[in-house]
Amino acid sequence: MTLTLSPPVRIAALVALLAAVLGGGAMMMMGRSEPEAATPHVINRHPFGTGAKAAKKAAAKPAPVAAKAKPKPVAATPKPAPKPVTPSAVTVALKAGLPAPLARAFGQHRVVVVSLYNPYSEVDGIAFAEARAGAALAGAGFVPLNVLSRAEVGKLTEMLGLLPDPGVLVYTRPTTLSIRISGFADKETVAQAAHNAANGA
Repeated sequence: MTLTLSPPVRIAALVALLAAVLGGGAMMMMGRSEPEAATPHVINRHPFGTGAKAAKKAAAKPAPVAAKAKPKPVAATPKPAPKPVTPSAVTVALKAGLPAPLARAFGQHRVVVVSLYNPYSEVDGIAFAEARAGAALAGAGFVPLNVLSRAEVGKLTEMLGLLPDPGVLVYTRPTTLSIRISGFADKETVAQAAHNAANGA
């Protein structure tokens, strides 16, 4: 005997079978999810902004506990004594009453050759040139002073009296008149006088 089912019966049987399978699966899923529902859900708050990466690293690595270093004794450094203010050679010469051109020359040279001349005398013109050449040979400073100008030689006249014309004065620091030559002197004589003044002769 052969059992044949009509199409409507087949469809009904398939629907019933499908419902049974789905119902069993749903029951299994509900049974498994019950323990998970009992577990409390923790919400993680994530940092944001410029400090987000640093906060993540800090959370990942615990900060090491640094051992306290013993403070080293610091030796007290004595304060340096203030340096005494030394007046410049120019200032010293000016205070001594020397003419300003001579005082300024002491700012660059230890020995200074001063040529005293009359601008209207031919002999004085030659003596002036020889004195300048002699100062250059000796590596000394050179200052020409016009004997007709009170502004230039007034102070020297008060200190030394009547000045030679032509004449050569050799000064050394701070304000010492080392050599005085009256009359004409050639460059070799002037250079030697400057050397002697430098060596204290």
